[in-house]
Amino acid sequence: MRKVSTAALFVVTAVAALGASELLPARVDEVAKAVELVRGRRFQRSVPASEMDTAQLRKVLRAKLAEGMPASPEDTLRTFVALGLMEDTPNVLDKLLDLYTSQVAAFYDPESRHFYVVKGGEAALGALEAAGGSGAAEKIVFAHELTHALQDESMHLDSRMKDLKENGDRGLALESLLEGEATLVMIRVAVADLPEAGEAAEEMMAPLLSAGALEQAGIPKDVPEFFVEELFFPYVDGTAYVRAAVKKGGWAAVDRLWKSPPASTAEILHGAGTPAPVENLLPANPEALAPPGHRKLYSDTLGEWTIRFLLRRSLPREEADRAAAAWRGDRIAFFAAGRSIAYVWKTRCDGPASAERLAAALVKARAGKKPGERVERRGADVIVTLGYEKPPV
Repeated sequence: MRKVSTAALFVVTAVAALGASELLPARVDEVAKAVELVRGRRFQRSVPASEMDTAQLRKVLRAKLAEGMPASPEDTLRTFVALGLMEDTPNVLDKLLDLYTSQVAAFYDPESRHFYVVKGGEAALGALEAAGGSGAAEKIVFAHELTHALQDESMHLDSRMKDLKENGDRGLALESLLEGEATLVMIRVAVADLPEAGEAAEEMMAPLLSAGALEQAGIPKDVPEFFVEELFFPYVDGTAYVRAAVKKGGWAAVDRLWKSPPASTAEILHGAGTPAPVENLLPANPEALAPPGHRKLYSDTLGEWTIRFLLRRSLPREEADRAAAAWRGDRIAFFAAGRSIAYVWKTRCDGPASAERLAAALVKARAGKKPGERVERRGADVIVTLGYEKPPV
C-alpha cells in the first residue's frame, strides 16, 4: 500500500520543542557544518528554517496524508481493511493525525524545501539525552533534518515520492534509505561530541536513536498496528541497511544509492544482491480487470514487508517470514462499487514450490476472515482475488 505513516515528511520522534532563538541561521549553519563533516558532502545552499505551531502542523499533516494516498483517504482506508492490513477502525484518520502530531517536533518538508520546528512540543527527551548527553537533543534533531535537506539537493525528494504514489513498496524502500542515512548521520554527529567514543558507542546508540525514542513516547492502543509497524520500519531496518552499506563501501556506497535507490523492501530486509522486482504482472491500465459495476480505485505494489505483515497477523513469525521471503514482485488493483471493495493481486515467487508455500500460508492465515477471497497458484505466481466469480488473470 502507499506508505502513509510518515506522510511524506521526515520525522524525528520524542524530541522537545525548540524555541525561536535556536532557529537562528547561525545555529542551523553550525550544525550543517557538522553534517558536512560526517557525511563528506557540502550543502549547495543554507537551509531556511522557521517555527510552526501544532495547529499548523496538524493542517500540514492532514494535507500530506491525503496527498500521499493513491485514492481518497476514505477509499484508501477501505482497501486497507478489505485486504486485512487493519480492522475497520472508527475515526482512524483523526487517530493517525493525533499520533503523528504527537511524534513530530521537527521536520524537513521537501515540497517547500524548508525545515520546521514545532512550537509547544512536549515529547520526552529521554532517549536522545541519554544517548547524546545533556543538551544534545537540539543538535541531534538538526543533524537528522539537515541530512534530509542534503539528500533533497541531489535526489529531488518531493518529485520522487510523488512518482511512487502507486508503488508503495518502492516508496517505503526509499524512505528506509532516507531515514536510515539521516539516523546514521545524526548518530555520528552525536558520537563526535563524546570523549573517546568509537564504533562501540555507535553500536549502542543505533537502536536507541532509531526506535527507542518512539517506544518511550508511547503509542495509543487504538492506532492500527499496521501504521505503527510501518512507522518503525524505515528507522530501524533502514538504519541497519545504510550501516551495512557504509561498513562495506563507506559513504561513497550511499552516494551510489542516491543515484540508484533500493527498488523494494526485500532489498532493505535482505541487503545488496536482492533480485530486482518483476514488473508488468498486471496490465498497466487494469480497468478491463474490474468486476461488473466496479470502478478502478488504484494499483499498487505491496512488497515483501507488507506481505510479511499480513501473514504475521495470524501465523508464527518464522512461518510468515519464510513464505514472504519468496517474493520477487507483485501488483494489485483495487476496485469499488459503492462501499464494496474488490481486488486482483498477482505475486511472483522465486519458484513453484515457494509459490505453493505462499499460497498455503495465505489460505491458512486468512481462513474464514475474508469471505469470497480466492487464492490460486499458477506456476511461480499466486493469484488472490476478492469480488470475482473467477480470476481475471
